[in-house]
Amino acid sequence: MKRGALIGIIFLSGLVSLWLFLAWLGKTESNYQIPTPNTRLEKNATQPQLNTSYQPRSFTSGEISIYKVRVEKGFLKLPAGKVTFTADLLDFNGTEQWQFSLKGGAIGGLVKYNVTSKVNTLFTHSLEYHTVQTDLASRKVDLIFDEKAHRCHRSLNGNPDGEVETEGSTYDPLSIIFKFREMDLDHAGEFSGAVCDGKATFPVTVTVVGPEEIKIGEKSFQTILVEPDLGNLRGVFRKDPDAKLQIWLSDDDYRTPLRIKTKIKHGTFIAELEDYRRE
Repeated sequence: MKRGALIGIIFLSGLVSLWLFLAWLGKTESNYQIPTPNTRLEKNATQPQLNTSYQPRSFTSGEISIYKVRVEKGFLKLPAGKVTFTADLLDFNGTEQWQFSLKGGAIGGLVKYNVTSKVNTLFTHSLEYHTVQTDLASRKVDLIFDEKAHRCHRSLNGNPDGEVETEGSTYDPLSIIFKFREMDLDHAGEFSGAVCDGKATFPVTVTVVGPEEIKIGEKSFQTILVEPDLGNLRGVFRKDPDAKLQIWLSDDDYRTPLRIKTKIKHGTFIAELEDYRRE
């Protein structure tokens, strides 16, 4: 009996130690610094531009955001990898395009998710969207947008996979996140637009919940909470039908997503900003 009790105590201690270790791994410390007033304007004034007609209010070319991701289920907090977002203004054969990328990995690189999005110079319509997913269900999806004809052509693993109609201003599942940052968030309300995943084009409604203070690690941040409703879109963040997608944007000129939270099949997905750079 004593031996059984001792084994039980050792086993429980091991579980507690493992839980504490995983919780420590899942904890995020952010290096994000609140910009001084007008920093965004000064940066945009000194940054070399091509001939773009659109000057973003929040993000900038050369921006890099690295998020630490964890999955929470009840009291368990499990580290799930890292995700990196980038934004660049590039010259493609004399034509400016905004290019956004998302690169994520987990389980020692066994799971990878790479996304590239290209948007026109006016930042009003997506041009291309490419995803490469590496896991047990590996696949490659390519979307080519015809802005003038209002069509989106989809291919799966290099094979044609249909086309759908788009709206006059349509974004892909990645660029729409940067569009959120350009919204006027000073007052609670709603913003409507369209997003296309190649299978359908959905109206997007973003509810501005309002100011909220959050804590990442030991630092507190003033944020504005927004709750986008992406309809049936699956895209980058796959969520349960009844779950909310919540994004906490920094309450400053950069409107940087500091925390992204949504429900997934086996718990709650939380990404918190760990490293932020503006070149």
